[in-house]
Amino acid sequence: MKTFLWCSAHTPTSEQLISLQEMGKLIFLKDVDSSMQEKISSCSADRTELLSLAKDLSELRSTLDCTIVQLGGSPLFLFIAGATINSCLSTSVLIFAHSERVSIDSPQPDGTVVKTSVFKHIGWI
Repeated sequence: MKTFLWCSAHTPTSEQLISLQEMGKLIFLKDVDSSMQEKISSCSADRTELLSLAKDLSELRSTLDCTIVQLGGSPLFLFIAGATINSCLSTSVLIFAHSERVSIDSPQPDGTVVKTSVFKHIGWI
């Protein structure tokens, strides 16, 4: 059974949760290593610290033999972590949610229309 490690500070939507559970076992970084989750959620601006954090996450991923899902953090951390985690692997161990933006028009009693965007979970990329 494949194991997925949710690494976002945000809770997965019900669609994301069901989808992941259908593919394997889901665990949360906040439950496995709350300190690492906190460091990812409030990334440093120091590239050396970000590289160290990415290496620590990569080691944890290897130890747990899992796929990292929905990695959070700053754009720079995502770039560094992606390069670090996937650098020596032939298959991807880092996936992200893929959504479709659906627009909903809601007529109001005064005749105006309120347009709302809803993100529909499509799958994982």
